[in-house]
Amino acid sequence: MGAAAVMAEERSSAAGAGPGWGRDVPGWAAVAAFVSTGLLLLGAFLLILNLARLTEARRLVNITVEVLEATRTVIVGVVNAETGQRGFLLTGEERYLGPFQEASGHIWEDLATLERRLQFPDQQQRLRRVRPLIEAKLAELSYTVALRRRSLDEALAVVRTDEGQHLVELIRSGLGEVEARAREILAERTLLQERHARRATILALVCAALALVSAGFGTILVLRRREERKLVEQNLRLERLVHERTTNLEEANAELEAYAATISHDLRTPVRAIGGYAAALEEDAGPCLGPEQHRYLGRIVDASERMDRLIEDILGYSRLAGQDLTTGRVPLESAVDAALAAHHAEIAVAGARLEVVRPLPAVRAHAGALELAVGNLISNAVKFTVPGQAADIKIWSEQRGGMVRLWVEDRGIGIGPEHRERIFRPFERLHGREAYPGTGVGLAIVRRVAERMSGRCGVTSELGTGSQFWIELPEGG
Repeated sequence: MGAAAVMAEERSSAAGAGPGWGRDVPGWAAVAAFVSTGLLLLGAFLLILNLARLTEARRLVNITVEVLEATRTVIVGVVNAETGQRGFLLTGEERYLGPFQEASGHIWEDLATLERRLQFPDQQQRLRRVRPLIEAKLAELSYTVALRRRSLDEALAVVRTDEGQHLVELIRSGLGEVEARAREILAERTLLQERHARRATILALVCAALALVSAGFGTILVLRRREERKLVEQNLRLERLVHERTTNLEEANAELEAYAATISHDLRTPVRAIGGYAAALEEDAGPCLGPEQHRYLGRIVDASERMDRLIEDILGYSRLAGQDLTTGRVPLESAVDAALAAHHAEIAVAGARLEVVRPLPAVRAHAGALELAVGNLISNAVKFTVPGQAADIKIWSEQRGGMVRLWVEDRGIGIGPEHRERIFRPFERLHGREAYPGTGVGLAIVRRVAERMSGRCGVTSELGTGSQFWIELPEGG
């Protein structure tokens, strides 16, 4: 570009100088133009050469990546086939054979794809050793499926020989060797690609620098104007991208709300119907049922109620992601009192002792969301107590440099340090439902509420000594 600018300037001077323009142009300008052109041509040639090598290196890297993907696909196919077989062995229902039949139909195509991608004889040899193992494994799976149709015991007898497991281990080992070698090749080819890329970059930079020096300040000005235009175009592109992503986010939130509504209707209705029918059956046919049947019906009712609570918590958690939480001044005392009123029955049944250290300051929050979070912390403190002991709960607050931290302290079972972060993730439970009922979503809701209101939450705890949960929000002013 620098040579073209200088030569254009020379042509402009020549238009007024007549046929002898070359003698009127300063010698350094002509030399600079020719040097610039020569350097650019040389650089272009070397750059094209290195780019061709870089393209080839990239092609080889892509082939190696395809080998890794194909290897993983074959492994997944074997695992899926075994999964379908196990499902059929356990249930005897033909629908569980879907993964087995699908995997059996595609695994040879996947294996052929992998074989076409392999370029080295040692890799091809490894794959040839794996092929009969896969044949044997599929034959073993088909044999056990056929036995299961006749007799579960006969099928289980074959499974207990561990021959199938041994074949899977051999297949994994063989394909693992193929994968490990492919990763070595990938590392070598990636290094070669980086070397060509560095060389091409250095050549381009050197030629560009020499061309810029020979072209002079005129080229610098042209490039500067071009960069300014480029920056303007980039800003426009970024603005469009931000607008598009904002639109996509709004659409995603709308879809999430629609999905939540669908879950509410399509899942909760049949779950409640199951519980209702089970309760009605127990009421109508109770005298005719034995203790075992009563226990089964009780489990059905308990499971449906637990499922309904879980759906409700999932809906609450998902709504918090897309709900517009407008914050304002909220007195903590009113939020705590509302949460205590909502959980009055739970506190009374547990016989919990509860102390609220007043006064409590105001915070900037969304009243409904804050009441939900505080209620979950109180419910958590009531629930996780030492067996045989009533819950002892203390609620208090402190101010921390423009923030207010609300504490909910209990004398319960406590939490180990390795679990203090994990418990705030959805569906994370440290204890079985039989010991401590719940859905595993309550503390996740607390964290999402805190983050949506520019706050945070956490816990300090030791096993056997109780826990101190806290939620921190901006002062209400």
